[in-house]
This record gives sequence, structure tokens and C-alpha cells, in this order.
Amino acid sequence: MEIVTRAAACAVVGSLLALLLRKYTPELSLLAALVTGGAVVWLCAGVCGRIVETLGTIAERSGVEAVYLSPVLKCVAIGAVTQMASQLCRDAQQGGVGAAVELCGAACALYVSLPLVESLLSVVERLL
Repeated sequence: MEIVTRAAACAVVGSLLALLLRKYTPELSLLAALVTGGAVVWLCAGVCGRIVETLGTIAERSGVEAVYLSPVLKCVAIGAVTQMASQLCRDAQQGGVGAAVELCGAACALYVSLPLVESLLSVVERLL
């Protein structure tokens, strides 16, 4: 709960600073948004590490192989990074670049999930 409070406070202060700077120096406004986003991600990194550890423990106990869990975690990470980068591009008035980042993220998520699709197809083949 403490991390959420810190992240929210950092986001609000950084957003207000970026809003104030946007009027006079748009470049510094974008820099403030980048620094704020980085700070919030840094705060979140510890929680994400604990989530991955816990999911690994659950996978070991349940007998689920890493080949099934790894693509899911990678897709979630790709989605989060893509969303943040795309939004920053849009904040910098570069909507086309933001759309390209989203397309690239979708392609990467699909690529990362291919081993999962392959193993699903092999299970279906065995059933038939």
C-alpha cells in the first residue's frame, strides 16, 4: 500500500510540473514526464520482482513448466512497456510514432507467445 501511495504522489507532482512547464518549455515538460514515469516504474520494479518470484513458486508447486508461464509474463511486460512508450510519444505530439510502437509491441507479444501456441497445437495433435 505504501508503494502505491508513493507512486501516486510522484505521478501527481510530476504531472503538475509537466503541465506547468508545457506552457513555457515543452521540451522540459516532456523530460519531466519521462523522469516521473521512470520514477514510478522504479517504485513498481520491486513489486514486479516479487510477483515473478511468487508465480515461479506457484508454477513449481503445481508442476506447470516454465515454457507455459514465461510467455505470459513476457507478454504482460511487453504490453506495459509498449503502453508507456506509446503514451509518452502521444504526449510529445507524435501520435504516429506512438501507433508504430503499439504495432511493434503487438508483433513482439505475438512472437513471444509462439512457443505457447506450438505446445497447444501439439496437445491438440495428440488428442486427435
